[in-house]
Amino acid sequence: MSFSARAAGLAGAAACAIVLAGCTGAPAAPPPTPTHLLAPPDGEPIAGNGLWLLAGPDATHEIAEAISGAGAVQYHGSYTELTSPSDGSEPRAGRGLAVDYRGRAGEYAAKITAGDERVEVVAVDGRTYVRGNEAYASAHGIPDAADGFVCATGDDSLVAEWAPLLEPGELVESLLASSESVSVEPPLGDADLIDVIVGQTGAPVGVLTVARSGAPLPREFRAADGTGDGTFAFEGWGEPIEIEPPAELSVACG
Repeated sequence: MSFSARAAGLAGAAACAIVLAGCTGAPAAPPPTPTHLLAPPDGEPIAGNGLWLLAGPDATHEIAEAISGAGAVQYHGSYTELTSPSDGSEPRAGRGLAVDYRGRAGEYAAKITAGDERVEVVAVDGRTYVRGNEAYASAHGIPDAADGFVCATGDDSLVAEWAPLLEPGELVESLLASSESVSVEPPLGDADLIDVIVGQTGAPVGVLTVARSGAPLPREFRAADGTGDGTFAFEGWGEPIEIEPPAELSVACG
């Protein structure tokens, strides 16, 4: 499976935890376990949220619902393609794609690297702003973006091309959709996390680690197959995050 084919499902992304503005306020209390995942009064007690008792599609739905109700998050990740040389030699590392994101759907700040292109995207107060390096500005025909932030509309191709990296729920759902098979491993001992297997158990495309107790919010995604490898890390679910518009623009918004 190539990276481009997996972009809607593996959407790979973010190098070396680029720091954006910090969080403010105390951490939010963890969301409660969905009531329909609790053990019935006359049943055996469940040590956790019971996600592993659900079939793959239902587990995916529960994770999506948890993300929808969790609020803001921070995540970073990266993906490196493997290329197969024409001379038949061993595959070697190719283009890298990376993202560092903080915020929620429609209100976020993110930095993305794709090969030699680098771009920052800020969405706040109903506006979206982008700026990038010379390689990005040249490739997209927007030289002003190399000098500072420029305005983009919400459905502008400057932003749409990075989907689903800029929407937490869509990103996780696309990771889970990278295979037709999804299953949840029962927890081991008193572990705080459980594994959602994407692909066949014996040969997974990836593993999404989620919270065992409370809402099943993602913590990490790891993937590797014959076309490359990637990881994502999620933290700070529900913590307050303040996103500020850029202080200066290279071109005023119309």
